[in-house]
Amino acid sequence: MTDGECNSNVSIVLTTYNPNAEGLIENLRSYCGQVGHVVITDNSDSLSKQAEVNQLASQFANVSVNPLFTNAGIAVAQNRGMQVAKSLGSEFVIEMDQDSKLPPRYVTSLMRRHAELTERGIKVGGIGPLAVKKDSDEVYDGLTRSGGVIEVEYTLSSGFLMRFDAIESVGPKNEDLFIDFVDWEWCWRSREVGYRVFIDTTLEISHMLGDGHKRFLGQSIGMPSPIRHYYQFRNFIYLLGEACVPFKWKLKYSAIMLAKLGLIPLIFDQKMKRLSYSITGIKDAIRGSWGKIGE
Repeated sequence: MTDGECNSNVSIVLTTYNPNAEGLIENLRSYCGQVGHVVITDNSDSLSKQAEVNQLASQFANVSVNPLFTNAGIAVAQNRGMQVAKSLGSEFVIEMDQDSKLPPRYVTSLMRRHAELTERGIKVGGIGPLAVKKDSDEVYDGLTRSGGVIEVEYTLSSGFLMRFDAIESVGPKNEDLFIDFVDWEWCWRSREVGYRVFIDTTLEISHMLGDGHKRFLGQSIGMPSPIRHYYQFRNFIYLLGEACVPFKWKLKYSAIMLAKLGLIPLIFDQKMKRLSYSITGIKDAIRGSWGKIGE
């Protein structure tokens, strides 16, 4: 095996939304040679960005663009991308976001881990890397660099490898959620039908959630864009009613979301805008309005 080995039965499904061109082309270069196909599902709602994504993709022989011509949400984008990947004959997909790149031999390493677990008779829903904060090199979700494969209840979608038999058994991403908790909810459904979720702690992807973090009383608090508060509060309430979601998560996040409501006026910028989105999200959850805000 060489550093340039291409896993031809794997497609990367990349979701873009008005991306930075310089960052996107660097990320594409990091993984185009590792897989058979890269399917970009473009959520960009800017005509100039749509044209830019197409122009960048044309520089790579194995990259295709699946345009949505509007921001339809990450769940829709990932579902459409996986449909295209399957039509191309891929057996596996790896989800990526526009802000992340892959280290050399990442795909080969992840495929080897998947094979090892499968050979042990384990039904693998998916396997991903450690997610590391770009601004601090701190590992997300309280995990550690233990050097092995660990089983988890959920993980982020970026860098997450799935085989199509698992996708077909678990079902598509939940388009009602639009964006927040989409990856976690799929992992919970996976576990409910007997497919287990893993992280290879020898592999890492730098990731930035939202607009960074603030420190408050010694704790690191994620700071999303204001509109993300809408989806976070609305989707949290949605998940409270889902049987696949662990009860301990519901308890933990009930405390977290209540605390977040109190913290918004204390430590965040654009306080009134954030509070307005939060309250609207709660109201929409109560009346059962899902999908994209305002639709």
